[in-house]
Amino acid sequence: MYEKLPTEIVDNKIIVELPTDFSGMSVDRYREQFDSLANTHHDNIVLNFNKTEFIDSSGIGAMVFLFKRIEQRGINMQLLKVNGQPKKLMTLLRVDLTIDFIEE
Repeated sequence: MYEKLPTEIVDNKIIVELPTDFSGMSVDRYREQFDSLANTHHDNIVLNFNKTEFIDSSGIGAMVFLFKRIEQRGINMQLLKVNGQPKKLMTLLRVDLTIDFIEE
């Protein structure tokens, strides 16, 4: 069963609020939404990690796959308020060297 993450559009940016647990099974629930984000007509996608406490390789894979798809179309992606375990894992995997981390 597919679910939809809360989204908001501000200044031609799509802001997507990720769940508390963005891993395995939860990633599968949002696959359709990530596919539609890859086809957006907006200039920027912001993934909001404000509430995300845990991410695993499935979550990072979904995020990086989305990034690669939109980058080819000239769309920017940023990661908002990445902290705790997600930040540690993404820093270890050097995601922060490819995708911008922002605080606001």
